Amino acid sequence: MKAALFYGGRDIRVEEIPTPAPGPGEVLVDVGAAGVCGSDLHPYRGANPWGGASTPAAHRGGHELAGVVAALGSGVTGLRVGQRVGVEPMHLVGCGRCRQCRRGDYHVCPTRGMRNGERHGSAGFSEFDVAVAANIFPLPDDVSFEVASMLDVYACGVHGANRIPLKMDDVVCVIGTGPIGMTMGQVARAAGVRKVIMIGRRDELLRLAVDIGAADVTINNASARVSEAIADLTEGEGCDAVFESVGGTADTLAQAVDASAYGGKIGVIGAFWGDVAVAYRTANRKEIDLRWCNSYASWNGVREYQIALDMVVEGRVQAEPLVTHRFPLTRISEAFQAADDKKGSGAIKVVVQP
Repeated sequence: MKAALFYGGRDIRVEEIPTPAPGPGEVLVDVGAAGVCGSDLHPYRGANPWGGASTPAAHRGGHELAGVVAALGSGVTGLRVGQRVGVEPMHLVGCGRCRQCRRGDYHVCPTRGMRNGERHGSAGFSEFDVAVAANIFPLPDDVSFEVASMLDVYACGVHGANRIPLKMDDVVCVIGTGPIGMTMGQVARAAGVRKVIMIGRRDELLRLAVDIGAADVTINNASARVSEAIADLTEGEGCDAVFESVGGTADTLAQAVDASAYGGKIGVIGAFWGDVAVAYRTANRKEIDLRWCNSYASWNGVREYQIALDMVVEGRVQAEPLVTHRFPLTRISEAFQAADDKKGSGAIKVVVQP
C-alpha cells in the first residue's frame, strides 16, 4: 500500500509499504479521509511527536481518520466488511487495567498508546490502517468521511465542555479561530450557554465563527484591547469559562487569565510546544480554576467520540464549512504546506484523501 512517511525537516515521502493485517480484536480500515492536526505539524517540522529531540526515522501519522472496514480480525463482532466508520485514534488506547482505565479515563492511562513496549498511534496518511475494534464507530450514510475525520476534533471540544463543566448561564470565551477553537465554540453553544465570545486575529475567520454557530460575538485582538472588550461584553464581570485553543508558542494563557471572571475556570485545549507561564498573582486573586484538557475518553460511561458523532448527526454542529482544503495522498506535501501556512493558504482544516 501507499503511505506517507515523515523524515523531519518538512520532508514527507509517499512510499510503498506492506499492507497491515488485523490481529485478534482489530479492524483493517480502508482510509477515506484523514485530517491534518496541528500536532501532525510537529514531526513535519522536525520535532519528535513523543517529546524527543527530533522526528523518529520514517515516522507515520494521521490520527483524525475515517473510512471503510476492509477486513476483520478474529473475535470481532458487530462490524462488517464494507461498513463506513469513524476511528478513535490508537494513541488513546489504554492498558485497560490501571485505575484510570477502570474509571473510564483511559486518555490519562500512564501507558496510553503503548503496544508491545513501543509507542503506537494511528496512521491515517496511508491507504489502510489498523485499529482496535473498540475504537471503531459506525457512520450514517449522510456523514461524509471528511466530516467524520473531524470527529476527533469535536470530541476534544466535548471533553473540554465536560471538564469545566459548562452551565447554561455561563458566558464563555474561546481564544483562537483554528479548528479547535471553531469546534469548541460550536460545542459550547450547543450546550446552551448564555453567550460565546470568540477572540482571534483574522476578521474573515471571526465572521465565519458567527456564521457557523461557533460564536455569538467576536473580538479581534489585533485591533482591540481584549480586557476592555471583555469588560464591555460582560458588564465588567469577565467570563465564567475561558477555553485556550491556540497552543503552540502563543501567549494566550495570559489572555485567558485576563478574560476570566473572579471564580472562573480556564480549559486549556491548545497544545503548547513547551512550558508556559501562568500569571500567578492575577490567577490567584481571581481564584481561577485551571483545567488541562488532554484529548478525550468517556464521560459518565459514554464515549466522548460518540457524543461528538451524535452532535454531528443531529445537526447541532456544522463541520463542513471548516474543511477548506483537500489533497490526494500523492500530494500530501502540498497538504502540509497549506496547513503549515494557514494565513497564506487560507486553510482552516486540511484533509488528505488516500
